[in-house]
Amino acid sequence: MIRLNLIEVAEREFEVDNVSPVNLTNLSDVQRKSKRKALNVFLGMIFLCVAFCCFLSICGVPTALQGIFPAQFLDLIGAEDPSRSALSLGAGQMTTAGGTLEAQQMAAIAEAKRREAMTVKGLVGAINHQALFNTKRLDYTSYLPLEKLSFQRTAVNQFFTFMSTATPDDVGFSDCVFEAPNYYYVRGSAVKPTSQRTFLDRLKTVSGNFKTPPLPENAPATDITAFGEFNVTGPNLAAITSFVPAAEAASEVKSLKALATTNKVVLSGMDKPAIEDLGVYKRYTFTATSTADYVDLQAFVAALADSPIRASIRKADLKFVKKDLLSTLYIVMLVGQ
Repeated sequence: MIRLNLIEVAEREFEVDNVSPVNLTNLSDVQRKSKRKALNVFLGMIFLCVAFCCFLSICGVPTALQGIFPAQFLDLIGAEDPSRSALSLGAGQMTTAGGTLEAQQMAAIAEAKRREAMTVKGLVGAINHQALFNTKRLDYTSYLPLEKLSFQRTAVNQFFTFMSTATPDDVGFSDCVFEAPNYYYVRGSAVKPTSQRTFLDRLKTVSGNFKTPPLPENAPATDITAFGEFNVTGPNLAAITSFVPAAEAASEVKSLKALATTNKVVLSGMDKPAIEDLGVYKRYTFTATSTADYVDLQAFVAALADSPIRASIRKADLKFVKKDLLSTLYIVMLVGQ
C-alpha cells in the first residue's frame, strides 16, 4: 500500500512539472504594431478630408452644411456656398456671418431703410409701369376687369344671335344657359330627327369641347341635350374703358333699365345688387328677371353690346315655365371707389 501511494505521489509531481511554458511578450514588437495602427488611422483621416474637400469643390456645399465653413476655407478649395453668394450688403460686400439668419435679417433691414430713403420721383422711376400693359393677354383669365366685362358683352351677344339664326323652326328649348366666358348648356326637343341633327351639327361647328350625352333607351330620337364652349370671335375688349363713378351708379342703372324698356324687356330685381368690395373698385351684381320673349331679349342684348352703358351680362339662364319664357340675367357693373 505504501508503495502504491508513493507511486501516485510521484506521478502527480510529474504531471505538475509538465505545465506549458509562459510566453513572454516582446515590448518592441508591441510598440511597432501600435505605431503602424496609428499611422494607418492618420492616413485614413487625411484621405477622408481630401475626399470631402474634392466633393465640396465639385458639387458645392450641401444645403445642410451651408453657412458653416469659413470663406477662406471655401476659397482655398474652390467651393461655392449659395447662402454666402445670396447675401450681399451695401456695395455688394459679402457678409462674414456665413449666411446665418442674423445676416439675412440685417440685409432685409438695410434694404427696407434704403427703400424708405428713396424719394417719390426715384420710386416711380424704379417701377416699370409699362410692364402690365405691354404683357400680351391672350385668354379670358388674363384680361383686366374692364376687359372681362367687354368680352362678356360680345360673347353673350354672339351666342344669342347664333341661337336665333341657327335653330330650325321646329326646335324648342326647355333650358338654355350661357355663362362667361363662353360656357353653354341647351336642352330641348325637335319635331323631326333631321331637325335635331341639323341643329346639333351647327352647334358643334361653333363649339369647343362639344358634348352630347347619350340618350336613354326610352328617350325619343328628337331630344336635344348639348353643352360646350362657344367660340367667341373678334371680341371688342375696349367696349368698357372706365369704372362707373359711385355718384353715377344710380343713373347708370336707370339708363340700363330704359334701354331694356325700349326693347320691350322689363327687368325686375335691379334695386338691390350684391356688392363685392375689391379695394380699388366694387363689383355690383344684379340678379334681374324678365318674361320677355326671345326675340325681344335678343334685341336688348344686342343693343347693350353697342351702347355706352358700362354693364355686361355675366350669365343668362332661360327656362320655359308654364309655356312662358323666364329669363334670369346676372348683370355686372364695376363701380369705382
